[in-house]
Amino acid sequence: MRSTPPLLILLGLAVAVAVHSETFVWVDEEGVTHITDDPERAPPEARHAGSQRAELGKLWDGPVGPADGSFSGPASREEARTRRLVRGAVADLQRGENARAAVVLRGLLREQPSRPEPHWYLALLDRHRGRYESAGAHLEAFLASAGDDLEPWRASAERRLVELADERRLADEASAAPQGPWVETASTHFRVHYDPELGRASDGYANTVMRYLEEARKDVGERLGTYPAERMGVVFYGKASYNRAHRHRFTFQTVGFFDGRIHVVSAAHPAGELRALLYHEYVHAIYRERTGGDRPYWFNEGLAELAERESRRQMRLTRSERSLLRTRIEAGEWIPLRRLAPSFSGLSNDDARAAYWQATAATAWIEDHTDRAQRARILSRLGAGWRDDDAFRETLAFDTEGIDAAVRRWIRSEFPATAWDAKPPEGEGSAHGFLGVEATGRGDSGAPGSMGR
Repeated sequence: MRSTPPLLILLGLAVAVAVHSETFVWVDEEGVTHITDDPERAPPEARHAGSQRAELGKLWDGPVGPADGSFSGPASREEARTRRLVRGAVADLQRGENARAAVVLRGLLREQPSRPEPHWYLALLDRHRGRYESAGAHLEAFLASAGDDLEPWRASAERRLVELADERRLADEASAAPQGPWVETASTHFRVHYDPELGRASDGYANTVMRYLEEARKDVGERLGTYPAERMGVVFYGKASYNRAHRHRFTFQTVGFFDGRIHVVSAAHPAGELRALLYHEYVHAIYRERTGGDRPYWFNEGLAELAERESRRQMRLTRSERSLLRTRIEAGEWIPLRRLAPSFSGLSNDDARAAYWQATAATAWIEDHTDRAQRARILSRLGAGWRDDDAFRETLAFDTEGIDAAVRRWIRSEFPATAWDAKPPEGEGSAHGFLGVEATGRGDSGAPGSMGR
């Protein structure tokens, strides 16, 4: 299921980012910066940064932004620092460390209010989160401050401002109302219905969403070793129409769920965020078809989270997330996987967020110890009525408690005892308070036959 995307946590060391095609820059875990033009000396993350930039561009429907290429002109010491910070923020975005990137970019704006690049990236982030007014304000500030060297991005900013008007209209429940029959279309693998307002906002809307669905089918099928037996139904809503139709089903805000068909909120001008959401919900659809249910819930959610992250070419778990899981282990706040098997219902916001990360970590561990055929067999056994423990034990020689213990050992191994201080990392706050991160509304609705996200 999928709730409104959470504000991610602000921890972790930078790993790698290539500043252009022949120079590789990365920061190791000791905080030492390395620069080389020899790809053989660079770690894999640095060599793959160009691919990551392409994926980040796909997420936001176009090139990443001004830091895609080299900054122009000579650099003073202060300018060099600013450029380094911008590139570092882009690297954080590539890894999914959105909140960390946002803090850096906002800090730059406090120091240099007329600096255009932070406005560009903050506009992309706010649009990604559905904060259309703020996104528009940042785009206008970018246009007001961008010089001739950023001319290629000005046209893109102007186009995005026009598109934001469509997004606001589809999200405004006071003005948005059904305008004619919903559109129906079909392919070999999918039956699609969508809000007519989506088609009016974007030419080629049907082709775009069909392409995303086919990509999800291919990639998830390769991951899980299984494909649906019949064509799958998918319904796309503008935000206001989704809320009108489904707000009553959940006790928290959602952007998608599966109840025999995939239901998702779509942007008027869809890009990689919708693609990632479809990967997530497609996994739930396959899981339900193969197992006949959602249990164990943590495994279902973990598979969906991993597929979504892979669709963005992002890390399975960021260092921030692993660090926070380690903190919870040491504080005695790790939630047993056995508790997470029926659902995530009844958890606080902090615990619910941790549950998703634990599910992602546990499923990543399972993926590391199985191949595609073995994962398909686990799903098949669950569908045949096997108990969770028996299905896992046959393939992994571990039951749920064994997997739980192995995952905790893995998380601990990421942070050797000599490097671990009882005091939380700087900026982390108490383990119990979980950094005071904003509530995401994630949880389980308890509605039969539905998984809301």
